[in-house]
Amino acid sequence: MRSAFALIIFISVSLFLSGDLYAQRFSISTNLVEWANLGTTNAEASVAIAQHFSVHTGFRYNNWTFHKGNPENRFTDLDGDAEQQFENRKQAYAIDVRYWPWYVYSGWWGYLRTQYMEYNRGGLIRHSAEEGDAFGAGIGIGYTKMLHRNWNIEFGVGMWSGYKKYTEYRCTNCGSIVDQGQKFFILPDDVFISLTYIF
Repeated sequence: MRSAFALIIFISVSLFLSGDLYAQRFSISTNLVEWANLGTTNAEASVAIAQHFSVHTGFRYNNWTFHKGNPENRFTDLDGDAEQQFENRKQAYAIDVRYWPWYVYSGWWGYLRTQYMEYNRGGLIRHSAEEGDAFGAGIGIGYTKMLHRNWNIEFGVGMWSGYKKYTEYRCTNCGSIVDQGQKFFILPDDVFISLTYIF
């Protein structure tokens, strides 16, 4: 998985250092929905490579663990009946290629993505927790509205699939393993409401 991350970084740097870029147009953006997802830090940078194509690379990072109720009691119940801890921790790195039917940074678009994610989540819907590594590809669609010469707002949705290596725990803080292994997955990936600055 570390080699996949290194490949993503290499491709990203190569694209941004390329000399034959379409109109030398770049953008940076952040997804407001991810910030609302327990404070997940995120950013994306892109470059236009043709009239209808752009390449995007981004990251998401969340290292927060939250506790409900009396923090002194959060480790007392190992059955998970009174679970007091929840988290959606992750570090994810992705590269997208977007197709714009009109022209880059305006109107409708669709993307193809490759992504690596290390995650640890639990206590949000169920008392159980899961951690692991996932690598796969995704697709998505969205719309970009021009607000100003340099500012856009984007709306979109996406999903991805691939393989994950995981460990599932009985609860978020007991360390009791229920299941582990590798398996194929198909999951929702993103809901976009992003603010974008165009250079």
